[in-house]
Amino acid sequence: MEEQQPQSEQATQEEQAQKQPVDVVTFVLWLIDELQAQAWIKMGLWKDPISGELHTDLPQAKIAIDGVAALAEVLKPHITDSQRRDLERLLTDLRLNFVQRSAGG
Repeated sequence: MEEQQPQSEQATQEEQAQKQPVDVVTFVLWLIDELQAQAWIKMGLWKDPISGELHTDLPQAKIAIDGVAALAEVLKPHITDSQRRDLERLLTDLRLNFVQRSAGG
């Protein structure tokens, strides 16, 4: 069983973690996550978190997908094989769904 730390010690560790500079690879992975979410939303496959509704804006979805692709390409030399495969799978899913939605499906 994991030992609980005193709350003040835990708070100090969290404050220290917040003071650490953000690793650029981690930041770019976060950007990819945000862009992929927007792609799904703009394809009308996920509800818009603000309105709670589904809507479609395929030109915006394409920009988001292209952004994911560009950032993934830049990251390739800096990520693990597993992360690379995950990004390739994500891009394949996004692109296939985009083509399907563009064809009226």
